[in-house]
This record gives sequence, structure tokens and C-alpha cells, in this order.
Amino acid sequence: MKHFLNISVAFVLLVLSQRANAHDIHISYTQAELKGNELHVKVSYYKDDFTKAVKGWYQGRADNYSQSEFQSAEFEYVKNYFRVCANDYKTFIAPKLEKCTDDGTSVIFELNFSCDSFTKIVVDQRVLFKEYSDQMNIFFVKAFGKEENRIFTPAKPTVVIKP
Repeated sequence: MKHFLNISVAFVLLVLSQRANAHDIHISYTQAELKGNELHVKVSYYKDDFTKAVKGWYQGRADNYSQSEFQSAEFEYVKNYFRVCANDYKTFIAPKLEKCTDDGTSVIFELNFSCDSFTKIVVDQRVLFKEYSDQMNIFFVKAFGKEENRIFTPAKPTVVIKP
């Protein structure tokens, strides 16, 4: 009986810890600002969701990566699914990684997209859409003298920001 009680208590603690770590909402939050010919972006993703996406994208190969290799894999994933074009839909601007922070709960990227001039900005943000059909990527941008809020969803992953 004592053994059964210990197993039961351990099971309850396991279930509670899983519920404490899991979350029912799948969102990211992005702040962006256009300053001259540079779009500065700071985007935050839930760490567990983001890690799952990166590992899935690398089809299990990332499971054995060192910490620095995994950080590089994370940035490669972001470059593939968070894309910015200037002035058209044809030429994507490669982001420069300014900083990446992992606070244990979130992974936060600070990116810089630079081009000769922006007459409009096309943002395609599909991060985590393959993993979570309810994923919403909230986007706040200051550009062309105004502020806008947008929400990227699997059905609407692209926005155009114009003066």
C-alpha cells in the first residue's frame, strides 16, 4: 500500500508539473521600428514551443547539437520563417542577429533588416505555424510616421506596411 501511495503521489506531482510547464495559448510578440534604412525587430517566443519547432525543422538532428550549434539552428529557423522584403515581394532581406536572449521561459531575438530605402515593408511571419494551428504572432510596428498593430495567423501570415 505504501508503494502504491508513493507512486500515486509521484504521478500527481508529475501531472501538476506538466500542467505548470504547458500553456494553452500560442503567441509571440514582436516590436519593430523603422529608422531610416533599418528595420529593428525584437521578437519573443515561448521557449518550449520554439524549441519544439526548431527540433522538428531539423528532423531530430538538433537533439545532439551543442548549445552554440542549437543557437545557430534557432537563428536559421527564424531566418526561414520570419522574412522581410523592402518595396516588393521578390527580394528578401537577410536579417542581422543583434542579440539572442533565453530567459528560461522565452527566446528573444533582436534582429536588424537593412536596405537602401524602404518605400513599403512586406513582412511574412510564419514562425510556429506548422506546430500550432492556433498560433498568433502579434506585431507592433512604428514605420512611416505611424504606429500599427497586426496579428499574423496561419491564414494571414503576410502584411504590407505602407506610408
